[in-house]
Amino acid sequence: MYEGKNKKSKMTLQRYNFDFAITSYCQARCRSCARMDHDKNDGSVSPYITLEHFDIEVFKKIISTSDYIKERNGYILFCGELGDPMMHPDIEEFIDVGMYYGGGVQVNTNGGLRQPKWYSYMANKYKNNEKDLEFTFGVDGTDHDTNWKYREGVIFERALANMREWFGADGDGHWHYLIFDWNYHQIPDALTLAYQLNAPIGFKFNNREHGLITDEHKKIALEMLKICDGRIVP
Repeated sequence: MYEGKNKKSKMTLQRYNFDFAITSYCQARCRSCARMDHDKNDGSVSPYITLEHFDIEVFKKIISTSDYIKERNGYILFCGELGDPMMHPDIEEFIDVGMYYGGGVQVNTNGGLRQPKWYSYMANKYKNNEKDLEFTFGVDGTDHDTNWKYREGVIFERALANMREWFGADGDGHWHYLIFDWNYHQIPDALTLAYQLNAPIGFKFNNREHGLITDEHKKIALEMLKICDGRIVP
């Protein structure tokens, strides 16, 4: 796993995480995502999903009064199975509050939201903070067409620019690359690109039916990872 110049990867550390799903909105139409209508399989949102944003004032009340979070000094994780946290209009305030009350903040995103300068601004804002602000970018290819096969709706060039801005400003986190049957061949290119971006990168095999890699291709992928010193992450 490329860990970035002068960086220590935090991906293997054991810690408490407190995950807040702060929105059910997302610009992506990932076919195996739980928010999609799998009966239609056309990228439409499931009728069981209510599109809404979590109230920042409620979040403040929960996190400021939770002895459980304070005692464990846990990371505040903005991930969410049903939406991308970067869709929330108050995401910066959520991060600020999480950084104040938690032991750090990790944001999981497909990378295609907000302007690149926002990422360097946030990296610089917390550069000298004793707590870590980390971004995990879910990008599954080294070009637009390949990434779009799963992350439909995500503009690859924007995601790439946002990663470049974040890691270029010495922001912490990593590039999380899901391996599908259509993108395993780009593993070496992804490692090269990660080096150019100064982005720690980890790979994970997709285990859902959509895009599931064949046994034959998985063997090839594992050999690529071995040769390139790429690593599988949780």
